[in-house]
Amino acid sequence: MNNLIKAITLLSIVVCVGCKTKAQIETKKPNILFLFTDDQRGGTIGALDKYNVNTPNMDQLVQQGTSFTNSYILGACTAAVCSPSRAMLMTGRHYFNIEPNVYAQFAFSKEDQGKSDLLTFPEYFKANGYTTFATGKQHNGEDWLERGFSHIKSAFLGGMTTHFGTKVKDFEPETGWSEPYKNEEKFSSEVFGDAAVGFLNDYKEETPFLMYVAFTAPHDPRTPPQEFEDMYPTEDIELPKNFMPQHPFELADERIRDEVLLPFPRTETAVKKEIADYYAMISATDAQIGRILEALKASGKAENTIIVFAGDNGLALGQHGLLGKQNVYEHSVSVPLIFCGPNIPKNQKNDALAYLHDVFPTLCGLTGLEVPESVQTKDLTPVINGGEKEVRNSMLYAYNSWPGEVTRPSINNGGGHRAVRKGDFKLIVSAKKDVYTYQMFNVVNDPWELINLFDDENYKSVVEDLKVELQKLIEETGDPADLSKNEFGLFDNPEAYNFKKK
Repeated sequence: MNNLIKAITLLSIVVCVGCKTKAQIETKKPNILFLFTDDQRGGTIGALDKYNVNTPNMDQLVQQGTSFTNSYILGACTAAVCSPSRAMLMTGRHYFNIEPNVYAQFAFSKEDQGKSDLLTFPEYFKANGYTTFATGKQHNGEDWLERGFSHIKSAFLGGMTTHFGTKVKDFEPETGWSEPYKNEEKFSSEVFGDAAVGFLNDYKEETPFLMYVAFTAPHDPRTPPQEFEDMYPTEDIELPKNFMPQHPFELADERIRDEVLLPFPRTETAVKKEIADYYAMISATDAQIGRILEALKASGKAENTIIVFAGDNGLALGQHGLLGKQNVYEHSVSVPLIFCGPNIPKNQKNDALAYLHDVFPTLCGLTGLEVPESVQTKDLTPVINGGEKEVRNSMLYAYNSWPGEVTRPSINNGGGHRAVRKGDFKLIVSAKKDVYTYQMFNVVNDPWELINLFDDENYKSVVEDLKVELQKLIEETGDPADLSKNEFGLFDNPEAYNFKKK
């Protein structure tokens, strides 16, 4: 009789396991929380020991995960660098192979803005059983948002805005977009933090979630809440080692909006004030990230959640005499990139070369999904897990003025940059009118990019190798730049920036 009872009990267990719903099986997949800041330069996290900024919650992510210390954006062909950057993040594609009406919406009619059939990672994860949620800055139009997200709360549709009184909208597939609304008392990061915390507090579904939380800070206007501004007295700010009153040679977009926020030449006092407010906005955003992490922990889902923290591009703020991000120096193309979660090594700082738009395939690798054929970048999972040292040994950086606006010299005035990183060395080719300027830096020994080795005979072979590598990457990525022509030939044929499916 006892054996019969045991057999019946075992059969009942098997039947119960076999009867699990699809939703219950889906919960085995990890949740995803993507935290995204605007204009946050790589290294501006206290735990990374490069800049003196207070970020206890970002520090916590560094300690709990794997940080990529050589993480970058590819670049942009418009002064609004964040828009191509976000388009690349969303699709895992190089901006040369994304429709320009998505990342340069200002150049297109309203009915064409954001129209694209390219696959985005929220859309892909939604199709694979995830409930997807977004809040914060969305700079590539409404089409991708409506297709990719199950719920949208407090979305800012645009490039930049005031941080107190940010105008936002909500979206639900059943009801569409809400009327715009704003809260003039709350800093933008708190508005988006509220939306993210609210989603976590209310989430009762059994399916896994993907949260996309995109802050508008620390992008200017640099107006931090007073309590955070008080943390950074201007007189205590240390100038960067590569501070210059002005850039040493003429370059692309040197009078773009970002660059005229301060007069020329730059003064030490004015730059210190910009840095102080920038750090204060990072700290204010860090506090909201802390609220979101606490809500995630309280939800009981933290142990099964992959957290990604990243920035959309860097910022000069006095380095090399520049203020903006319309260049390919380290301060403008470097971004923070951290992965935390199940089976991800803790407190690891990895120096493998990584692009921001590696996030799409890497999330696939970390969750066991196949990488879609449309994706052009690399899955960093083998590097994170220690199976491989790197997924690439070189990388391309690109910036130039928007081809359609070069006739407006007060805004854009032509010019561009192409650069390649391989090993410890980085070669930058800058084109302005009929002048080419070459710079080569050992970015490991000279991270501030102050010692130009291009004309040093001891590095002649390195220069030649980098030139070959640069041309190779231009061809591989679909970059329309022709290094043999004035200003890379980009303004001879604006049609080169029309969408080319590759």
